Amino acid sequence: MKSSIQIILGDRAKAHIANKGLQPEDICAIPAAAGGPKGLILQGLDQYLFNDWLGESHLRTRAEKGIKPLQLIGASIGAWRMAAAASSNPAATLKRLAQQYVETQDYSKGVDRHEISRVCHAMVQAVVSEEAQHMVQPAGKELLVWVNKGLTPLHHAQQLRARKRGFASAVLANSVNRNKLSTYFERWVFQSPGAHTDWLKQPFDRIPTHIEDLDALNIHDALLASGSIPFVLNPVYKIAQALHEDHPEVKYHEGPFWDGGLTDYHLALPYHRLDGLVLYPHFAPTVTPGWLDKFLKVRKAKPEWMSNVILVCPSPEFVKRLPAKKIPDRGDFKRYNFDHRIRIPIWQAAIRESERMADDFQQWLNNVNR
Repeated sequence: MKSSIQIILGDRAKAHIANKGLQPEDICAIPAAAGGPKGLILQGLDQYLFNDWLGESHLRTRAEKGIKPLQLIGASIGAWRMAAAASSNPAATLKRLAQQYVETQDYSKGVDRHEISRVCHAMVQAVVSEEAQHMVQPAGKELLVWVNKGLTPLHHAQQLRARKRGFASAVLANSVNRNKLSTYFERWVFQSPGAHTDWLKQPFDRIPTHIEDLDALNIHDALLASGSIPFVLNPVYKIAQALHEDHPEVKYHEGPFWDGGLTDYHLALPYHRLDGLVLYPHFAPTVTPGWLDKFLKVRKAKPEWMSNVILVCPSPEFVKRLPAKKIPDRGDFKRYNFDHRIRIPIWQAAIRESERMADDFQQWLNNVNR
């Protein structure tokens, strides 16, 4: 039987593995893309990575050797996955996230964005639960949550019709040049305090980037904003600023804040600036810069930025063997006519099948380290 995974190596990663194999200490960052239900197919791989290969034993070794913390970088559902991975018990929290995502979205036909926002609010709360402080300052890890702030005409467009015109204008501008999104959005990265994010502070496109601290007070809203798809959910209108000893008063960053994937759908970032290798569990073999670039097939991540990336994704053969012969996606709600007795078992089966990806990744590691 053919492998369930496909592994795509950047030139720098390929050379490193050919000469030295691959050890957990070689990995400096793990990105996690936006994509809604598509992230479910990575559950098995996430469980193996954060509970075994990059688990507690590795994190102790990392600290003993003075290696920088492992950066967990996420947008939208990817941010939720990475927050779960940053918890004190990744196995349980990742499982809880998947269960919540599959089972609580039992929408009826005609569901509106207010109801979806309510469900997602509760879903994030269930995942964060008592883990907020662990997620903000995880041992041996750093969490980076991607969010977008809407600018004029999105910032002041309180009327739905006006906001639709603003987003339509953004779509048109992006089709001409991705950098034109700087008129519509600011990229906000909410990070673990003290995170090593110098590699993001030097501009890499014209979209303004703001880096702010996470804390237990704002992580829920940062995660909710990261997954707030325009017109599917409501925006998050304000996010608390992290509290500091010298500034104990609660203040707020004013929004509206939207889905982190709008500007950075698959997180096509300048990873080549990092010293180590980047392990990227992904649901697709290509990395698309922004959500609006899905419709522009020629717009992909810059190869030089991906030189140190190890991308692990489902193989075409594996996808064909899934119950629905495809990865779960947001279209399934309508595809199955909002009949959750059909959708839920299919999504649950895809999660069970994803364990094969973990098995095959372990086999690949054994082979490259012989």
